[in-house]
Amino acid sequence: MKRLLSLLLIAVMLFALSGCEAKGVDENTAAAKKTTEALLPTLRIGVMSDVGAIPFIIAREQGFFKSRNLPVEITVFRSALDRDTALQTGNLDGVMADMLTILFYNESGFSAKMIGDTYGNYKLITSPSLTSADFMASESLSIGLSSNTVIDFATENIAVSKSFTSKLKKIAIPQMPVRLEMLKAGELQGATLPDPLALAAMLEGGALIGSTEEMGLYPAIFIVSDTAIAENSASIKSLYEAYNEAVDYLNATPSSAYFDLLINELGFPPVLADQFEMPVFEHVKAPDQNTFEATSEWMKAGGLIQKNFSYEDLTDLEFISEQ
Repeated sequence: MKRLLSLLLIAVMLFALSGCEAKGVDENTAAAKKTTEALLPTLRIGVMSDVGAIPFIIAREQGFFKSRNLPVEITVFRSALDRDTALQTGNLDGVMADMLTILFYNESGFSAKMIGDTYGNYKLITSPSLTSADFMASESLSIGLSSNTVIDFATENIAVSKSFTSKLKKIAIPQMPVRLEMLKAGELQGATLPDPLALAAMLEGGALIGSTEEMGLYPAIFIVSDTAIAENSASIKSLYEAYNEAVDYLNATPSSAYFDLLINELGFPPVLADQFEMPVFEHVKAPDQNTFEATSEWMKAGGLIQKNFSYEDLTDLEFISEQ
Protein backbone atom coordinates (compact mmCIF):
# COMPACT_ATOMS: atom_id res chain seq x y z
CA MET A 1 0.00 0.00 0.00
CA LYS A 2 2.79 2.39 0.95
CA ARG A 3 4.58 1.49 -2.26
CA LEU A 4 1.45 2.30 -4.28
CA LEU A 5 1.03 5.67 -2.53
CA SER A 6 4.67 6.51 -3.20
CA LEU A 7 4.30 5.72 -6.87
CA LEU A 8 1.15 7.85 -7.10
CA LEU A 9 2.91 10.76 -5.37
CA ILE A 10 5.86 10.56 -7.76
CA ALA A 11 3.50 10.49 -10.74
CA VAL A 12 1.65 13.59 -9.49
CA MET A 13 4.93 15.46 -8.96
CA LEU A 14 6.21 14.55 -12.42
CA PHE A 15 2.95 15.70 -13.98
CA ALA A 16 3.10 19.00 -12.10
CA LEU A 17 6.70 19.59 -13.11
CA SER A 18 6.00 18.83 -16.75
CA GLY A 19 3.07 21.23 -16.63
CA CYS A 20 5.25 24.00 -15.20
CA GLU A 21 7.92 23.33 -17.80
CA ALA A 22 5.36 23.41 -20.59
CA LYS A 23 3.92 26.62 -19.20
CA GLY A 24 7.39 28.16 -19.08
CA VAL A 25 8.04 27.15 -22.68
CA ASP A 26 4.67 28.54 -23.73
CA GLU A 27 5.36 31.83 -21.94
CA ASN A 28 8.83 32.16 -23.46
CA THR A 29 7.46 31.38 -26.90
CA ALA A 30 4.69 33.92 -26.46
CA ALA A 31 7.15 36.56 -25.27
CA ALA A 32 9.46 35.91 -28.21
CA LYS A 33 6.52 36.03 -30.59
CA LYS A 34 5.34 39.30 -29.08
CA THR A 35 8.81 40.84 -29.46
CA THR A 36 9.00 39.70 -33.07
CA GLU A 37 5.54 41.03 -33.83
CA ALA A 38 6.41 44.38 -32.23
CA LEU A 39 9.31 44.97 -34.63
CA LEU A 40 8.42 47.23 -37.52
CA PRO A 41 9.57 46.35 -41.04
CA THR A 42 13.23 47.21 -41.59
CA LEU A 43 14.02 50.44 -43.42
CA ARG A 44 17.13 50.58 -45.61
CA ILE A 45 18.28 54.14 -46.17
CA GLY A 46 21.20 55.75 -47.96
CA VAL A 47 22.91 58.94 -46.81
CA MET A 48 25.72 61.04 -48.22
CA SER A 49 28.84 61.81 -46.18
CA ASP A 50 27.87 65.37 -45.29
CA VAL A 51 26.17 67.31 -42.52
CA GLY A 52 22.65 66.31 -43.58
CA ALA A 53 23.36 62.72 -42.56
CA ILE A 54 24.16 63.57 -38.94
CA PRO A 55 20.63 63.24 -37.45
CA PHE A 56 20.24 59.77 -38.99
CA ILE A 57 23.61 58.61 -37.61
CA ILE A 58 22.84 60.04 -34.17
CA ALA A 59 19.38 58.44 -34.12
CA ARG A 60 20.99 55.05 -34.63
CA GLU A 61 23.84 55.63 -32.17
CA GLN A 62 21.58 56.96 -29.39
CA GLY A 63 19.05 54.15 -29.79
CA PHE A 64 16.20 56.36 -31.00
CA PHE A 65 15.34 53.85 -33.73
CA LYS A 66 15.68 50.89 -31.38
CA SER A 67 13.38 52.43 -28.77
CA ARG A 68 10.67 52.46 -31.44
CA ASN A 69 11.29 48.84 -32.44
CA LEU A 70 12.45 50.10 -35.83
CA PRO A 71 15.36 48.28 -37.49
CA VAL A 72 17.21 50.74 -39.74
CA GLU A 73 20.10 49.89 -42.04
CA ILE A 74 22.12 52.97 -42.99
CA THR A 75 24.54 52.94 -45.91
CA VAL A 76 26.90 55.90 -46.32
CA PHE A 77 27.66 56.83 -49.93
CA ARG A 78 30.47 58.92 -51.37
CA SER A 79 28.94 58.71 -54.83
CA ALA A 80 25.46 59.97 -55.72
CA LEU A 81 25.44 57.59 -58.70
CA ASP A 82 25.97 54.57 -56.43
CA ARG A 83 23.23 55.84 -54.11
CA ASP A 84 20.78 56.29 -56.97
CA THR A 85 21.53 52.86 -58.40
CA ALA A 86 20.92 51.24 -55.00
CA LEU A 87 17.50 52.88 -54.64
CA GLN A 88 16.38 52.24 -58.21
CA THR A 89 17.35 48.56 -58.05
CA GLY A 90 15.35 48.03 -54.85
CA ASN A 91 18.32 47.73 -52.48
CA LEU A 92 17.24 50.81 -50.53
CA ASP A 93 13.88 52.20 -49.43
CA GLY A 94 14.87 55.83 -49.14
CA VAL A 95 17.77 58.22 -49.65
CA MET A 96 19.05 61.59 -48.54
CA ALA A 97 19.25 63.55 -51.79
CA ASP A 98 18.16 66.80 -53.49
CA MET A 99 15.42 68.14 -55.72
CA LEU A 100 17.30 67.51 -58.96
CA THR A 101 17.42 63.85 -58.00
CA ILE A 102 13.65 63.48 -57.49
CA LEU A 103 13.04 65.11 -60.87
CA PHE A 104 15.61 62.89 -62.59
CA TYR A 105 14.06 59.77 -60.99
CA ASN A 106 10.54 60.51 -62.16
CA GLU A 107 11.67 61.74 -65.57
CA SER A 108 13.27 58.33 -66.11
CA GLY A 109 10.12 56.50 -64.98
CA PHE A 110 11.21 55.54 -61.46
CA SER A 111 8.36 56.42 -59.09
CA ALA A 112 9.43 58.08 -55.85
CA LYS A 113 8.36 60.97 -53.65
CA MET A 114 9.88 63.72 -51.55
CA ILE A 115 8.57 63.13 -48.04
CA GLY A 116 10.47 65.83 -46.14
CA ASP A 117 13.50 68.09 -46.11
CA THR A 118 17.01 67.46 -44.79
CA TYR A 119 19.83 69.84 -43.98
CA GLY A 120 21.93 70.94 -46.93
CA ASN A 121 23.81 74.18 -47.60
CA TYR A 122 26.03 74.40 -50.68
CA LYS A 123 28.79 77.02 -50.60
CA LEU A 124 31.07 78.64 -53.16
CA ILE A 125 34.55 79.08 -51.63
CA THR A 126 37.56 80.85 -53.15
CA SER A 127 41.09 79.54 -53.50
CA PRO A 128 43.20 80.34 -50.39
CA SER A 129 45.25 82.71 -52.54
CA LEU A 130 42.23 84.92 -53.28
CA THR A 131 40.24 87.26 -51.10
CA SER A 132 36.59 87.71 -51.96
CA ALA A 133 37.48 91.08 -53.53
CA ASP A 134 40.22 89.47 -55.65
CA PHE A 135 37.77 86.80 -56.73
CA MET A 136 35.10 89.27 -57.80
CA ALA A 137 37.67 91.40 -59.65
CA SER A 138 38.94 88.48 -61.75
CA GLU A 139 38.21 88.65 -65.48
CA SER A 140 37.48 84.91 -65.67
CA LEU A 141 36.44 82.58 -62.87
CA SER A 142 37.27 78.87 -63.00
CA ILE A 143 34.87 77.16 -60.60
CA GLY A 144 35.10 73.47 -59.72
CA LEU A 145 31.79 71.63 -59.59
CA SER A 146 29.93 68.50 -60.68
CA SER A 147 27.88 69.02 -63.83
CA ASN A 148 24.07 68.76 -63.88
CA THR A 149 23.85 68.33 -60.11
CA VAL A 150 22.68 70.36 -57.14
CA ILE A 151 26.25 71.75 -57.00
CA ASP A 152 25.87 73.03 -60.58
CA PHE A 153 22.45 74.48 -59.72
CA ALA A 154 23.89 76.20 -56.64
CA THR A 155 26.88 77.60 -58.54
CA GLU A 156 24.79 79.15 -61.30
CA ASN A 157 22.38 80.70 -58.81
CA ILE A 158 25.23 82.14 -56.75
CA ALA A 159 26.76 83.54 -59.96
CA VAL A 160 23.48 85.27 -60.79
CA SER A 161 23.06 86.66 -57.27
CA LYS A 162 26.66 88.00 -57.23
CA SER A 163 26.57 89.20 -60.86
CA PHE A 164 29.46 87.21 -62.32
CA THR A 165 27.59 84.89 -64.69
CA SER A 166 29.44 86.25 -67.74
CA LYS A 167 32.80 85.41 -66.14
CA LEU A 168 31.86 81.92 -64.94
CA LYS A 169 33.93 79.06 -66.34
CA LYS A 170 32.64 75.75 -65.01
CA ILE A 171 35.22 73.01 -64.48
CA ALA A 172 33.68 69.55 -64.02
CA ILE A 173 35.33 67.71 -61.13
CA PRO A 174 32.83 65.10 -59.88
CA GLN A 175 34.88 63.83 -56.91
CA MET A 176 34.51 66.34 -54.09
CA PRO A 177 37.79 65.48 -52.29
CA VAL A 178 39.67 66.03 -55.58
CA ARG A 179 37.82 69.33 -56.07
CA LEU A 180 38.85 70.44 -52.59
CA GLU A 181 42.51 69.52 -53.13
CA MET A 182 42.62 71.37 -56.48
CA LEU A 183 41.10 74.42 -54.80
CA LYS A 184 43.66 74.34 -51.99
CA ALA A 185 46.47 73.97 -54.54
CA GLY A 186 45.32 77.09 -56.40
CA GLU A 187 44.35 75.17 -59.54
CA LEU A 188 40.85 76.62 -59.28
CA GLN A 189 39.70 80.11 -58.36
CA GLY A 190 36.69 78.70 -56.58
CA ALA A 191 34.75 75.52 -55.86
CA THR A 192 31.25 74.74 -54.70
CA LEU A 193 31.08 72.26 -51.83
CA PRO A 194 28.82 71.15 -48.97
CA ASP A 195 29.98 71.15 -45.36
CA PRO A 196 32.20 69.80 -43.91
CA LEU A 197 34.39 70.18 -47.03
CA ALA A 198 33.39 73.83 -47.46
CA LEU A 199 34.52 74.56 -43.91
CA ALA A 200 37.78 72.70 -44.54
CA ALA A 201 38.39 74.97 -47.55
CA MET A 202 37.71 78.07 -45.46
CA LEU A 203 40.09 76.92 -42.73
CA GLU A 204 42.78 76.72 -45.42
CA GLY A 205 42.21 80.41 -46.15
CA GLY A 206 39.36 80.36 -48.67
CA ALA A 207 36.64 83.02 -48.56
CA LEU A 208 32.91 82.42 -48.72
CA ILE A 209 31.35 83.99 -51.82
CA GLY A 210 27.78 82.74 -51.46
CA SER A 211 25.57 79.83 -50.47
CA THR A 212 22.17 78.34 -51.23
CA GLU A 213 20.99 79.14 -47.71
CA GLU A 214 21.96 82.79 -48.16
CA MET A 215 19.77 82.90 -51.28
CA GLY A 216 16.80 81.23 -49.60
CA LEU A 217 17.22 78.01 -51.58
CA TYR A 218 16.76 74.69 -49.74
CA PRO A 219 17.18 71.82 -52.21
CA ALA A 220 18.11 69.05 -49.73
CA ILE A 221 15.35 66.46 -49.26
CA PHE A 222 14.62 62.87 -48.27
CA ILE A 223 13.24 60.62 -51.01
CA VAL A 224 11.35 57.34 -50.60
CA SER A 225 10.28 54.97 -53.36
CA ASP A 226 6.54 54.60 -53.97
CA THR A 227 6.92 50.91 -53.13
CA ALA A 228 8.34 51.69 -49.68
CA ILE A 229 5.59 54.23 -48.99
CA ALA A 230 2.95 51.62 -49.81
CA GLU A 231 4.56 48.83 -47.79
CA ASN A 232 6.35 50.55 -44.88
CA SER A 233 4.37 53.64 -43.89
CA ALA A 234 4.50 52.82 -40.15
CA SER A 235 8.28 52.45 -40.34
CA ILE A 236 8.66 55.77 -42.16
CA LYS A 237 6.55 57.51 -39.51
CA SER A 238 8.80 56.09 -36.78
CA LEU A 239 11.90 57.06 -38.75
CA TYR A 240 10.84 60.69 -38.62
CA GLU A 241 9.96 60.50 -34.93
CA ALA A 242 13.48 59.24 -34.25
CA TYR A 243 14.97 61.87 -36.58
CA ASN A 244 13.24 64.65 -34.66
CA GLU A 245 14.47 63.22 -31.36
CA ALA A 246 18.00 63.21 -32.79
CA VAL A 247 17.58 66.87 -33.79
CA ASP A 248 16.65 67.75 -30.21
CA TYR A 249 19.70 65.85 -28.96
CA LEU A 250 22.04 67.58 -31.43
CA ASN A 251 20.79 71.06 -30.59
CA ALA A 252 21.29 70.42 -26.86
CA THR A 253 24.64 68.61 -27.02
CA PRO A 254 28.14 69.96 -27.78
CA SER A 255 29.60 68.44 -30.94
CA SER A 256 32.65 67.27 -28.96
CA ALA A 257 30.41 64.57 -27.48
CA TYR A 258 29.88 62.87 -30.84
CA PHE A 259 32.39 64.25 -33.36
CA ASP A 260 34.51 61.09 -33.22
CA LEU A 261 31.43 59.22 -34.42
CA LEU A 262 31.19 61.54 -37.43
CA ILE A 263 34.86 60.97 -38.22
CA ASN A 264 34.37 57.19 -38.11
CA GLU A 265 30.96 56.94 -39.78
CA LEU A 266 30.95 59.82 -42.26
CA GLY A 267 34.65 60.44 -42.83
CA PHE A 268 34.65 63.98 -41.44
CA PRO A 269 38.20 65.42 -41.33
CA PRO A 270 39.61 65.08 -37.78
CA VAL A 271 41.14 68.55 -38.08
CA LEU A 272 37.61 70.00 -37.86
CA ALA A 273 36.88 68.45 -34.47
CA ASP A 274 37.61 71.63 -32.50
CA GLN A 275 36.56 74.12 -35.17
CA PHE A 276 33.36 72.86 -36.72
CA GLU A 277 30.32 74.92 -35.79
CA MET A 278 27.33 72.63 -36.02
CA PRO A 279 24.24 74.22 -37.59
CA VAL A 280 20.99 74.45 -35.70
CA PHE A 281 19.01 71.49 -36.98
CA GLU A 282 15.24 71.62 -37.42
CA HIS A 283 12.52 69.03 -37.08
CA VAL A 284 11.62 67.58 -40.44
CA LYS A 285 9.29 69.75 -42.48
CA ALA A 286 7.86 69.88 -45.98
CA PRO A 287 10.30 70.39 -48.86
CA ASP A 288 10.51 74.04 -49.90
CA GLN A 289 8.11 74.62 -52.79
CA ASN A 290 9.84 77.75 -54.11
CA THR A 291 13.13 75.87 -54.34
CA PHE A 292 11.40 72.99 -56.12
CA GLU A 293 9.95 75.33 -58.72
CA ALA A 294 13.30 77.08 -59.22
CA THR A 295 15.01 73.70 -59.61
CA SER A 296 12.44 72.45 -62.11
CA GLU A 297 12.72 75.62 -64.22
CA TRP A 298 16.54 75.42 -64.19
CA MET A 299 16.49 71.79 -65.30
CA LYS A 300 14.01 72.46 -68.09
CA ALA A 301 16.04 75.43 -69.32
CA GLY A 302 19.13 73.23 -69.42
CA GLY A 303 17.35 70.41 -71.25
CA LEU A 304 17.81 68.02 -68.32
CA ILE A 305 14.11 67.11 -68.11
CA GLN A 306 11.26 67.26 -70.60
CA LYS A 307 8.24 66.31 -68.51
CA ASN A 308 6.22 68.72 -66.40
CA PHE A 309 6.04 67.79 -62.72
CA SER A 310 4.22 69.86 -60.13
CA TYR A 311 5.25 70.06 -56.48
CA GLU A 312 2.14 68.05 -55.59
CA ASP A 313 3.03 65.34 -58.11
CA LEU A 314 6.29 64.53 -56.37
CA THR A 315 5.54 65.01 -52.66
CA ASP A 316 3.89 62.86 -50.02
CA LEU A 317 3.43 64.90 -46.86
CA GLU A 318 1.47 62.38 -44.78
CA PHE A 319 4.51 61.74 -42.58
CA ILE A 320 5.12 65.45 -41.98
CA SER A 321 1.56 66.14 -40.84
CA GLU A 322 1.88 63.46 -38.17
CA GLN A 323 4.98 64.97 -36.54
